[in-house]
Amino acid sequence: NPEIGQPKADILQDKSVRVVPVFQRKIMVVIQILVTTSLAFVFTVVLVEGLHYDGFGGSTRDTVLDGLAIMIASIPIALPLVIQVNLALGAAHLAKDHAAIVTSIPALQDIASMSILCSDKTGTLTTANMSIIADKIYTVGEFTAAQLLCFAFLTSNADKKDDPIDKAVIAAYNDTESAQDITKSASYKQESLIGFDPEVKRVVSFVTRGDGQVMTIAKGLPAKIMDTSAGGVDHGEIQWKVEEVGEQKFVEEVSEHDASMSKSGYKTIAIAVCMSDARKDGKHKWRFVGLLPMLDPPRTDTAQTIDSLQYAGISVKMITGDHRNVGAETARLIGLGTDIQPGEAIRNAKSEAEKNELIWNADGFAQVLPSDKRDVVLTLENKFGVVVGMTGDGVNDAPALSAAQVGIAVEGATDAAKNAADLILTEPGLSPIYGAVIASRRIFARIKAYVIYRVAASMILVLVLSTMIFVTGCAVDSLLVIILALLNDISMVPVAYDNAAATKTPEIPNALKLVMMSLFFGLANTGISLAFLFGMEHSSKLENDISFSVCSGDDRGFIWLHLVFVSELMIFSTRAPNFLFQPPYPSILLVLSVGATLGLGVIIALFTSSDVSGENVGWIALFNFVSVVAVDVVKVWFKHQIGEAAGDVIESEELLSPEGEKSEIQKHIDKQQRYHWYRRNRIRKEDLERSVEIVDNKRTFYNAFMHFRFVSATDNYVFGGARQKAAASACVRERGTGQKPPGSKDATADNDIVIDA
Repeated sequence: NPEIGQPKADILQDKSVRVVPVFQRKIMVVIQILVTTSLAFVFTVVLVEGLHYDGFGGSTRDTVLDGLAIMIASIPIALPLVIQVNLALGAAHLAKDHAAIVTSIPALQDIASMSILCSDKTGTLTTANMSIIADKIYTVGEFTAAQLLCFAFLTSNADKKDDPIDKAVIAAYNDTESAQDITKSASYKQESLIGFDPEVKRVVSFVTRGDGQVMTIAKGLPAKIMDTSAGGVDHGEIQWKVEEVGEQKFVEEVSEHDASMSKSGYKTIAIAVCMSDARKDGKHKWRFVGLLPMLDPPRTDTAQTIDSLQYAGISVKMITGDHRNVGAETARLIGLGTDIQPGEAIRNAKSEAEKNELIWNADGFAQVLPSDKRDVVLTLENKFGVVVGMTGDGVNDAPALSAAQVGIAVEGATDAAKNAADLILTEPGLSPIYGAVIASRRIFARIKAYVIYRVAASMILVLVLSTMIFVTGCAVDSLLVIILALLNDISMVPVAYDNAAATKTPEIPNALKLVMMSLFFGLANTGISLAFLFGMEHSSKLENDISFSVCSGDDRGFIWLHLVFVSELMIFSTRAPNFLFQPPYPSILLVLSVGATLGLGVIIALFTSSDVSGENVGWIALFNFVSVVAVDVVKVWFKHQIGEAAGDVIESEELLSPEGEKSEIQKHIDKQQRYHWYRRNRIRKEDLERSVEIVDNKRTFYNAFMHFRFVSATDNYVFGGARQKAAASACVRERGTGQKPPGSKDATADNDIVIDA
């Protein structure tokens, strides 16, 4: 049956490609443009200095070194280091403080962007400590509650101590002497067992009686126990209909009891018995025994966690295999909306558009198959452009975990679920996820600030140094330029420890706004720097006059020290979501690092061949302290203009205090507000098609080296963005062969963006 092998095939498909995040590609494009532009400037600098200022006639070596120094200064060498330190510290913080083990580093960025979390119910939203309510047991005909418990026990696996249903059944059986007496008097002995399957929704047991005859007992979903073809014929080894199913009154009565229990929050398990061996050919008579009500209460912190996640702009959809009424009642208790749709509605939707709208609008889904979970995840990702998280613990959850951008294996998950997940929780419930979300958004903010800073700093160095050569022919010593680039890189490592604010809404990566902010800081500071340098050249108030046409050591040192100040102080503006004097304030490590770098720069300028006067150092410092504030004020205005203005922030990683139960109307209004934000900030359609590379396990040593070199140069520029792993196969072709990987769909040539390692 396709439902059996499909989950493994889906996971294999997801793991057969390495998806390159869209924002990583865009950051790489920005870096490539920066380096390419710098190369053009360097080429022009060499020509201008060599031809116009007779650099080729004198020391050609110095001319070439001047160009190379500018080229080196333009390359953000420390960008991979700072980002990786940020991510590593974030992963350690999640493991230590939030009981969340990161198995995929890019998941830290994806969690920051997560907009919708699809959560399993049993064991995640609820305690999974099920208990049978004995006085609510419903039996049919001559069957008694003791017989029902006896038959339920005989279909349970005592070795599966972690199975919440079998655990509850065995506990109830051990507490009921009359049920134990029936087992002893009839000498019942379990011979074999067909275990639970998420599609067939039942367990079948073969039991030997004292007279040597074999009887068959089934336990599972009420609809499937009455008629195994309910909802469509499944692949179960044994198919049947209980003899009472032909009586309309019987079906209505059982359905009424089942619905009544479900509405009260009970999970119902049905039992049927056949007094012969149903594996053998022939007509077998099945009898419906009754319903076993089980209670699985929500965790004490679930409602608070969901309220906190919703406050952080994340919608939660519950996905469960239980009855729809059970799901709706659980949703009501934990503060979710009660629009719980059956999984059958997804499978039987009349059109793709109808299915998509159903998945988008529903608060959750019940009576689902493993394929339904994966379908929900992929629809939300591909059709609505949101970053999706998925929690699960079982083998049947693995395909959905693998498909989600943020797969989360909850505490006690199977190895299959853990292998498919990006995040593994070591404490029960959803509460660790909220802390992980806030921590990840802070990581995102740090990386974003540093990327803007580093691109802008490279622009300033290239533009100022090149312009000074074009206009005056004065080139800063190549060694000093390289020292400047090194100081900038080393001094910014503490950015990984900086204080950062977590936004109240998901951090959606936007390369255009990143580039615009980098351009703003780069061009603004370049313009101010050139105005300052040329203004000081014509100033009569300096102790030592500046003349860049003469280009003495003092002149070159003046330019260099100014660049040290402007590039170092700029970090305080780029890191601040609002004005730089407002919280979050920079960490003491970052302040000390920048201060030490400025001090070292002043010492180099004063006591080396640069020979910059103390008065000139003072003018440089004064101007830059004033200019960083002026640029910061304009920054706040500029961010408003491009839609990047600072919004509300979340101060603490602790769960919010509960505000009390909301009405269904208020829940719906809050949900629509979140959904409106998602629509305005959805990932663009063209970004849904990701660059990927086929995972090749048969590499030569040379290819492996080239792959390592390329990945180390690109993966370390990771910034953020959704990793749509499952969609990757739709736009993948084997490198160099033009062949599609097994199981992939056809794709147009325009979408075949493949990274060649």
